[in-house]
Amino acid sequence: GSSREQACSCLKGYELTIVAKGFARIFLQNSINLGLNLVTAPEIEASEGDALEVTTDKFLNTTTGQSFALVPLPKARQAIIDAGGLIAYTRQRVMEAAGKA
Repeated sequence: GSSREQACSCLKGYELTIVAKGFARIFLQNSINLGLNLVTAPEIEASEGDALEVTTDKFLNTTTGQSFALVPLPKARQAIIDAGGLIAYTRQRVMEAAGKA
């Protein structure tokens, strides 16, 4: 995987949730800044074609019946993703500080 911002922005265009055992530091930060949904599941096991489900606290492979714990992002980083990226998050914080939100 590439750590260039384009790698994240291409994925963001499809509104995907990216599930992986881990992420490189630069890719992780670029993804957060762009508001790309990321899920870290270090013990994940899945094959091509498996039906998958992500909940707030676990990753479920419905094909095999296995479930795997998720590692949540720190609250500050998740807030940026939830806002839609760093620009949207900053805009939201500025509006709140100005009393307009």
